[in-house]
Amino acid sequence: MITLAVAAWVGALGLSAKSELEAVMPYASKIKALVVSGDAAGAVDAVDDMAAHTEQARDDTNQVVWRVAEIVPFLGPNLVAVRESANIADDIVDQVARPLASVAATFDPASLQPVDGALNLAPLVEAQSEVSSASLAVESAVDRAQAIDKSLLIGPVAGAVDQLTTLLSENAPVLRSASDVLALVPDALGATEPREYVLMFQNNAESRALGGTALSFALLTMDNGRIQLGDALPAGMGNFIDYAESVLPIPDGAEAVYPLGAYGTFIANVTTRPSFVSAAELTQEMWKRQFGTEIDGVISVDPVALGYVLGATEPITLSTGDVVTGDNLVPLLLNEVYQRYWNEDRSRNEPSDNELQDQVYAEVVSQTFARFSSGQFDIKKFFAALTRATEERRIMLWSTQESEESVFASLNVDGALPESDKKTDRVGVYFQDNVGSKMNFYLQQSVTLEHGVCRGDGHQSSRINIGLTNGLPLDAADSISPSILGAYAREKLEPGVQRMVVMVYAPPGSQITGATVDGAAVELEQLHDTDYPVAKFTVSIEPGVTSTMTVDLVSGESGEKALEAQVTPMVNPTAVAEAPLDCSTVAAG
Repeated sequence: MITLAVAAWVGALGLSAKSELEAVMPYASKIKALVVSGDAAGAVDAVDDMAAHTEQARDDTNQVVWRVAEIVPFLGPNLVAVRESANIADDIVDQVARPLASVAATFDPASLQPVDGALNLAPLVEAQSEVSSASLAVESAVDRAQAIDKSLLIGPVAGAVDQLTTLLSENAPVLRSASDVLALVPDALGATEPREYVLMFQNNAESRALGGTALSFALLTMDNGRIQLGDALPAGMGNFIDYAESVLPIPDGAEAVYPLGAYGTFIANVTTRPSFVSAAELTQEMWKRQFGTEIDGVISVDPVALGYVLGATEPITLSTGDVVTGDNLVPLLLNEVYQRYWNEDRSRNEPSDNELQDQVYAEVVSQTFARFSSGQFDIKKFFAALTRATEERRIMLWSTQESEESVFASLNVDGALPESDKKTDRVGVYFQDNVGSKMNFYLQQSVTLEHGVCRGDGHQSSRINIGLTNGLPLDAADSISPSILGAYAREKLEPGVQRMVVMVYAPPGSQITGATVDGAAVELEQLHDTDYPVAKFTVSIEPGVTSTMTVDLVSGESGEKALEAQVTPMVNPTAVAEAPLDCSTVAAG
């Protein structure tokens, strides 16, 4: 009778604990959503509600009768697993959810807005301690959850343990990254000593594999949160040396991919290779040779990113009378200034035209910076703009400090070449203007990815489909500025023809097995850039015409993986889609 009573009691406690733990799970996403939306008070209340469930589950599973029942064969391991899950959940509330909700409640985003050109670093330093402790607590909880022996667990209990482990494992890297970022930001902003960064502005209207030609540069100085931006220095007009040879060693194989002095000789072309590490290291070396100073890092921004950021503040009025907003910034900088400032003699492009174009760009940058350094912006829109720009590789960061560069890599803001893993193959699809023009403002791009296991050896086959459409008007020779049309005469092209270099970087270990241009098979050189096989071809696209290309790959190991593409960030977004692969069109292996 006593045994039956104990069993009933344990059963009742078990049902209660199960109910309480099941009620906990939805709170994780709810609290996150409340914090993101700025409802810190709601997040604190939600944590209190969550705590009521975890505390009850902990109480239920730590009673003497429960602990005694844990010695019962078969039943015992399941009770241990439930108890440990309840303990972990309650610890997460106390050590992670509650302190982070408290930080969110007391942390005012407005406190990050600059005042008189200086950022207040104190809130970041204070938040870092709590976030670091929370990160360590989650990592410890992951270890505890993974240590639970599931070999004798019944299905529902094993499933609950898996659910808890997954939830913790998904959030651990996020908190670790947040902790790392908060740890490095003060020093990066000059908290311990002044820092100097080169701010690089890319011009996507004249594409390079990394984004666009490096249009201009400015020195950004950070001293204990105070930020100063120097005058923009155009890459051309004799401001930088054009070297006969690369100023740094050329990566293995890249000398064949980027021939004729294209790599490492002129600062405007540091973005030729689709690696921001390469671009930044070249910029650092050229800056040192030009000005004799060591910089601490490089930050790259393109006009599309600048437009996103400008959307977080009020319109700015230029000396030209133009009223610039986040919506009209890109067409102004990447098209209208080239249409507006050009010599009436279409056979030549005056240096004064370039100077006027550069002046507009420089004024936009300086006025935008003035708005932000004085705190005249919406902080939520600003961070949303930064997030979007970094996700699209339109803002990239590089530091001479290994610890900072490691964090940039973990956040995917370092502009690295695509990295494949056990679950996903990642290819690079890169575009490069080959006319010396600003015509890529009129270019539309598409990429379609196909993959499947079609071969007898089990290796995955992949096909990268690329489409490029030249949107220039048919009368481009008469209606478009020579500043936009570029060096078509020198290149022996008709005005308005966009000649593009297209490169596909295949995952290391894979093999490029074929390619077509506009439906016709083409022979490719055997090229590589370090460990990446590279397919490279040049296409000329007349106004109003679409050119299509395909590249076929075979993976280096057997098994099916997902397929993703890293694509040059152009003026117009590239449509990336997936489609089934027709195995009958793939060479058998």
